[in-house]
Amino acid sequence: MDSKKDESYRPLVAGAFLFSVGPAAILLMPMIVGVYVDELGYTNRQAGILASVEAGGIGCASVLGLLWVGKLNWRTVTLLGLACSIIANLVATGVDDFATILLCRACASVGAGTAFAVSVACLGERNKPEKAYGIGLAVQTLLMMIIMASSAMVINWLGIDGLFIMLAVLAALVALPVGWLPRCSGKSAEIEVQKPMPGASRQTLVIVALIATTLHFIGAVGFWAYLERIANAAGHSTEVISTILACALGAGMLGAMFSAWLGDRWGFARPFVFSTIVLIATVLIAVGNVSVSMLALSAVAFGAMWVFATAYQAALVARLDRFGRLVVLVPAAQGTGAFIGPALAAMLVEGNYFLPVNILAVSCLGASLVLFLVATNGLRKIQSANDSDLLDVNTVGSTVSNGKNY
Repeated sequence: MDSKKDESYRPLVAGAFLFSVGPAAILLMPMIVGVYVDELGYTNRQAGILASVEAGGIGCASVLGLLWVGKLNWRTVTLLGLACSIIANLVATGVDDFATILLCRACASVGAGTAFAVSVACLGERNKPEKAYGIGLAVQTLLMMIIMASSAMVINWLGIDGLFIMLAVLAALVALPVGWLPRCSGKSAEIEVQKPMPGASRQTLVIVALIATTLHFIGAVGFWAYLERIANAAGHSTEVISTILACALGAGMLGAMFSAWLGDRWGFARPFVFSTIVLIATVLIAVGNVSVSMLALSAVAFGAMWVFATAYQAALVARLDRFGRLVVLVPAAQGTGAFIGPALAAMLVEGNYFLPVNILAVSCLGASLVLFLVATNGLRKIQSANDSDLLDVNTVGSTVSNGKNY
């Protein structure tokens, strides 16, 4: 019996570790963008384009996942994706040409994004996906905090090559428990047997939630990608900035743990409202010649609330997508937003004037909140209708039972 229990937690461990490899480059983006500009001499716009490619690969891999998720062995697909990421990261070391770097980063992100798509599907198999996603995010932020804390030392030692090597090592590390992944989804057979009627209302709400997720990531990643540049323009050193960003990722782990503990005690609307208000406040703090204390407050609060909100985004889609057909598109929505965000921010940046980045972030976060509230209101109506149907069934059963006494 204990052996079976241990076995049941192995997919959770494997999925949680893999959950970190997809967004790793995005979470390291502030440091990567800074080194692109300072070491390789790229413009802020070129750095923004590279940041968008990192995110776009995750979106592409997620969409492609719809083609193989029910057909191919998850373990094989994961190992191929991680191998692609490792090779592309290692090839990128020592390369200065913009076009070559662009190609390497695209291949690395698609490979890592493939493994990330498997982890999302794997964690979605759990009985309580909200808790599973929270655990995955906690592991993700813990690993990223360690990498971010050592990034300044690595940059001083090896330059940008050191960051690429760290990403390759991370991919190799999370490959260790791949054998614990399920070979395929356990829900496929159930879906085929049940053959549920298409739920247009649910599908519409899923689309609304995915669009909201995309907008959220446009604003959040657009701001996150240029946070190091904002701090640099304010005159802060690389060591100070990397320490603050590491603390921000550490706060993200607390946000993930809080979401896993909180679950649906607050429903979905209140967590979205709370997290979005805090995120907008943190973006507005980081304007102009921001002090170290205000920068730290902004980054730490942003890190905690971004991860906190991300767990609820995936959980909302999972709740709406009753049979798990569309939840695999959550990384695509996140990747699309993370692709568009830095690209839009890059178009708005003029020299070292970054206020348009803050405005973009606030606008997108506000718009995403409106759509999330629409989706959560729809979920509440669906749950109320289900409760009403259950009450009717119980009433009919009681009537039939009483009829037997006549």
